[in-house]
Amino acid sequence: MRKLNAFVPILAAALILHAVPSFTEEGTTEGLPGNMEVQKDECLLVASYCPDNVDSIQQRISKLQTEIRRGTDVYTTEELRVLNKKLDDELEVYRRLNRAH
Repeated sequence: MRKLNAFVPILAAALILHAVPSFTEEGTTEGLPGNMEVQKDECLLVASYCPDNVDSIQQRISKLQTEIRRGTDVYTTEELRVLNKKLDDELEVYRRLNRAH
């Protein structure tokens, strides 16, 4: 019985250490010390427009600029390139709409 009691804390520590990398693989460290938030905005990154997230052009531009400022701490170089391209596209649409009026 003593051997079992000594094994439980070791097993618990192993399970906790195994769970920590899974948080970072998902793109978040929520619940970890310091509550460092490194979530990517997948809606901005992958989709042009998310059906459940309707933003004005100005809001999308602001969100893109915010995400780009987060830099390589959150996004890969390729993802930043995609975000910059989307920002350029949104700015062009905004300019065209403003010229029309």
